[in-house]
Amino acid sequence: MAKPEVLLAGATGYIGGTVLTKILNSKNDLLENFNISLLVRGEDKARIFNEKGLKTVLFEDLKNTQEVASIASNYDLIINTTPGFSVDSAVAFIKGLGNRKQTTGKEVYYIHTSGTSNIASLSPSAPTLTSPSPTLYPYLQRLNAENPYAQRTADIAVIATGISVDVHTYILMPPTIYGTGTGLFNQTTIQVPTVMRAALKQNQVWQLGGDEVDVQHVHVEDLSDMYVLVAGKVVRGDIKGLVSGEEGIYFAETGQHTWGEFSRGIRDALVELGGIKEREVKRVGLKEAANEWTGGDELTCELNYGTYWRTDAEASRKLGWQPEKTEKDFQNHYLETAKMVMEAQKK
Repeated sequence: MAKPEVLLAGATGYIGGTVLTKILNSKNDLLENFNISLLVRGEDKARIFNEKGLKTVLFEDLKNTQEVASIASNYDLIINTTPGFSVDSAVAFIKGLGNRKQTTGKEVYYIHTSGTSNIASLSPSAPTLTSPSPTLYPYLQRLNAENPYAQRTADIAVIATGISVDVHTYILMPPTIYGTGTGLFNQTTIQVPTVMRAALKQNQVWQLGGDEVDVQHVHVEDLSDMYVLVAGKVVRGDIKGLVSGEEGIYFAETGQHTWGEFSRGIRDALVELGGIKEREVKRVGLKEAANEWTGGDELTCELNYGTYWRTDAEASRKLGWQPEKTEKDFQNHYLETAKMVMEAQKK
C-alpha cells in the first residue's frame, strides 16, 4: 500500500521549521508512515533542504492560488504552518485537496495554523473556552461579523471550505508562542522580539494590556508536538476522537502570564544585558503602540498585545499531547530572546 503524501508549508519559518525537526527526530518512526515534501520559495533555501535529503516543491507565491491548488492536489495531508492570515491561500490548499479526493477516492486532511487573538476579549472577565465545542465556530462567526479580523476570517473559511469539498480540517489555535525554534532558518517568534526591538530604540519597555488577568503561552517545541501528534494520527488512520470541521479547533496552552509580567520580563532581560537603562515600564495607548509594533494596525495590535483570553487544552491532552516545558522555561526565555534580538541588531 502506497504511503500517504504529506506537504509541509512553512518549513523555513519559526513554527514550521520546528515541526520539521520534530518529524525528522520522531521517536516513533513517523517518517516510515508517509512521504514528506516541503513547500519552499527560493532555490537557495530549497537547495539547503535538498542537501539534507529532503524533497522540496518550489512555488512562486501563496497569492498565486491557482498554483497553490495545483500543488495541493498531489497530497493527502497538508500541514500549513504559514501565518494564518491568508484566506485565499488556505482556501486554495483545501480546494486542491478536494481535487485530490475526487481523483483518488481517498480521504484527505488539512492542518491549519491560527492563534488565540481570534477569540481575544477586551474584558478581563472573558470566559474560558474549550474545544472541541459546538459553540466555538458560531462564536468565531459572531465575533467576525462584529469586527472582521483576517486570521479569524481565515479560520471560518477553512472550516466552511473543508465542509464544502469534503476535506477534514484541523485548526491549531495557540496563545503567545515563546522559545527558540529549531528550524534551519527563522528561529524567533513575533510578540516578544517586537516589543524588545522597539524598547531598544526607545530605551524603555512599553505596555499596552493591563494586569487584571492572566493570558496564556506555549513553547514552540511543545506546540510543534501537537502538529506531529495530529499528523501522526491522520497518516496512521488513528483518527478516533480527532474531531474535524466545525468542532476541529484545538488549543495548546501550558502556562499563563499577565501583560505586566510580560513587560517586566522583557525589561529585566534588556536591563541585565545593558540594552536599556530605564527600568520604569511605560503604559501607552493603542495608537502609540500600534505605530511601533504593528505598522499602525490598531486591531492586530490590540488583539495581540492588549486583550485577554482563556483556553483549556484538555482535549489536546486527551489525544496524547504531552507538553514538557515549565514555568521556568518561560521565565528563562526572556533573556534567551533578548540575546538573540540584540545580537541580530549588531549584524
